[in-house]
Amino acid sequence: MNSNETSDIIARLVECGLEAKRAQIVMDLATHPPSKASEVGKRIGISRMDAYNSLRKMQELGLVKATLDKPMRFQGIRIEEVFALLIQRSEMDLRRMQEHLDAMKEGKQSALLSYNAPQAEANFSVLKDRHSIMANLQSILNEAESNVWMLLGNWGILHLKRSGAYEALINAVNRGVKVRISSSLNEKTIKFFDEIDERIEIRHHEHFTIQGIYVDDELGLQFINTDENPTGRGKSDTALLIESKGFIEAHAELMDIQWAAAISYRAARARLMEGSIIEPLNLTLGEGSYYERLKNSLQENLEKTDSSDAPNAFLRKAGESIPSNGSPQVAALSSLGIDLNEVLSAVGRRIGQELAGKWNGVESDVEFWKHLGNEWNQMGMGQIVTKGMPPSSVLVHNGAACGGKPLVGGMFCHLDEGILQGIVMERHNIKVMSKERVCTSEGLDTCHFEIECQSTPTESVV
Repeated sequence: MNSNETSDIIARLVECGLEAKRAQIVMDLATHPPSKASEVGKRIGISRMDAYNSLRKMQELGLVKATLDKPMRFQGIRIEEVFALLIQRSEMDLRRMQEHLDAMKEGKQSALLSYNAPQAEANFSVLKDRHSIMANLQSILNEAESNVWMLLGNWGILHLKRSGAYEALINAVNRGVKVRISSSLNEKTIKFFDEIDERIEIRHHEHFTIQGIYVDDELGLQFINTDENPTGRGKSDTALLIESKGFIEAHAELMDIQWAAAISYRAARARLMEGSIIEPLNLTLGEGSYYERLKNSLQENLEKTDSSDAPNAFLRKAGESIPSNGSPQVAALSSLGIDLNEVLSAVGRRIGQELAGKWNGVESDVEFWKHLGNEWNQMGMGQIVTKGMPPSSVLVHNGAACGGKPLVGGMFCHLDEGILQGIVMERHNIKVMSKERVCTSEGLDTCHFEIECQSTPTESVV
């Protein structure tokens, strides 16, 4: 066992309530044969008498054993047995405290227990050590009545999931408390957010390091110092417990602004899990928008009839030529089990999620769809007609996504449909499906397509 491993175990023993000196003795005896007090003292750097007194007290606690030799020698027990004894002692202490509290509730002290002293002034308290902070956080969540706003910064989700505070958070949700979480997601924490109850709304800020909680516009707990190591034990963590209605209300206004500027969890997750998502529709990559460049690039490749320049990997399978009906690229991909319609539909949904996030600060659904309709029209993607608000269906007139060439460009309808699906799913959190697509074989007429949602129909042109 190297020095780092030894130091780590000693630190864990200290965190479990064992004095540092005794933790050192536990580790020393675990790695040495039965030893005299003087030998133990020399190895860990304390006097013989100090070592002897510590060893005798530890013997009384069952943490070490003594031989009948003269002079007496001390023998250690297994590390897991030490932890088991510490756990048992803590459980006994907890039971004893619970018994005292129950006795006080039933006795003359019950009136004093329920007495609430009036608070004429704001109250600020400093909390130290992450265990103490998370214990207070759990208590705060247990008392939440209407709303909870959690700020988890970069790594706060790790601390939350490792403590009893997470269970208290879910209990609050079950009581009907509205819970919102602001955080900065990354590849290492995304799996923990995936496990969070779907009733909790999560939003992502690109650079967000604040960690704390605000409850019922009356109580807050703000971290002011956290361990730089996300997996550290937080012995140096410090937080400020705030009981000030005025302060919390002022801070809530700032958080409302940050909340409106954030993006939803689904959009952030798509960006992290599926790669970087470009700014929807209008991002310039050299020249022109991403939407136009994507379509033009694919259109040019699909219209090529000469397959001599295409790589053999796309033209042959098991040594046999792949038949090409109109487009060798499409035929090759289809033979390999790749459906470009599904691919472009998925790309479209990702773009739609980002596009919806562009106006997530617009509270009115009518205004949201008005903004979207204008941008959709400006891009030459057609005219949007919604039924109901939130919409029960969305119809696009004069889409012409294929550029008048449905035989080679019909798949672009799937791209546009995917964008609308992503928008509806992101904005209204409802499932959608393609309902109808009208497309002529010659591409002489304008195209129409419709996606179906869930709402009451009241037609509105945006």
